Amino acid sequence: MCFWKHRSIPSVKRAREFLSNGVNIAAKAVLVASGFQLFDATKKEEYGYGVYDHVITNADLEAWMNGEKDKRVPRSPKAVGFVHCVGSRDLKAGNSQCSKVCCMTAVKQAIEMKERFGNAEVYCFYMDLRLFGKKYEDFYINAQRDFGVHFIRGRVSEVSETIDGRVQVKAEDTLLGKPLKVQLDLLVLMAGMSCNTQTQSLVNQAKLEIDSDGFLKSEDNIYNIIGSNRPGIFYAGACTGTKTVPETVAEARAAALAIHNYLNE
Repeated sequence: MCFWKHRSIPSVKRAREFLSNGVNIAAKAVLVASGFQLFDATKKEEYGYGVYDHVITNADLEAWMNGEKDKRVPRSPKAVGFVHCVGSRDLKAGNSQCSKVCCMTAVKQAIEMKERFGNAEVYCFYMDLRLFGKKYEDFYINAQRDFGVHFIRGRVSEVSETIDGRVQVKAEDTLLGKPLKVQLDLLVLMAGMSCNTQTQSLVNQAKLEIDSDGFLKSEDNIYNIIGSNRPGIFYAGACTGTKTVPETVAEARAAALAIHNYLNE
């Protein structure tokens, strides 16, 4: 969250001190950019996150790829699986929205695993693929054609652990119309975006509105997504819903311009 005074813009550090100390700052404009929380994959008990040794999330895998040690990732996996839409588009989990970035992240990570472990079989279990960005479809086609990633349309119905410590996945291939059972050395859950619950205190103090998906409610989801129900309070990024990086950057620029115009009115 950032605060603007007329002719004076406090630092981000100063704004954070305000949040922790409870000190009031008189400001003419406030930009809320509180982001999102990663869906807690332990809530999907059927996938075994936190229970089975070789089940991780996309965030865990990304951290491992960037050098962080994780004993859950085998040294030389022969089979790796990705489960899409974990905590997204899921009414039972309380998140009906699409997280937008999970499909492309799964394709990216699947290719990276094939690059690291060329002989490994890599599977992506999905409901449907939402690849809307420029060249995203080409990236998906390359994952199949050049890297041999298997894309299986159908929800995973059961995850269990075999006697030798591997992960057994049961699913239905809806395109072929038959059940599927595969044993994996690593299962990656594509945990989606959830609203940041830490904004609740701000919501209560500033009397902001919450949308039906739990995120902050914009003045208008098409024409004024950076506007709030309160004059002088503006939004940017994933505080109002699931966003990609380009969307977030565009909203940040739009919000900065809107605040500039507001202060000079």
